[in-house]
Amino acid sequence: MDSMRALKLDSSFRPIQIISSFEAFCMIYMGRANLVETYDDSYIRSAHQTFETPCVISLNRYIKVNKISLKCNRRNVFWRDKYICQYCGLDFPDKALTLDHVTPRSKGGPKSWENIVACCKSCNQKKGDKLPYQANMQPIRQPTTPSLNSFRVLEQNESIPTKWYPYLMGYKL
Repeated sequence: MDSMRALKLDSSFRPIQIISSFEAFCMIYMGRANLVETYDDSYIRSAHQTFETPCVISLNRYIKVNKISLKCNRRNVFWRDKYICQYCGLDFPDKALTLDHVTPRSKGGPKSWENIVACCKSCNQKKGDKLPYQANMQPIRQPTTPSLNSFRVLEQNESIPTKWYPYLMGYKL
């Protein structure tokens, strides 16, 4: 039950986020969301009741498109860059990667999607506090904000529950 996830939709059935099934159950129980789909043969039990485990829920309100965005953090930057160092092009596990400010913070570089890339520890140390042209190290791909069409639904080794497919149509997976 702990690893089961639920797809959270807004009131227009547009995907917003992946949450734990227990968090989805709590939202339904508190009246903040509606149950759309449940997992087969999976239940949440209390002392006196049994409830079906939520697979897909919809919020009771509409979320404006410009409010839906991914935070610029380690996990999301590594996902955007596909766990590849943007300087040497090698694939690394997340523990061997760091974040690199293309324009260093000491030189006025912001903490933003357009200035941060995944970088292996060796390349990060080699580049140091230099601008890309000074270190002769240009990122393989120019860092950009991920679009909503690349809606992130999964962890690296997770598979998509078939009950989510109708709600994810039109989104790149």
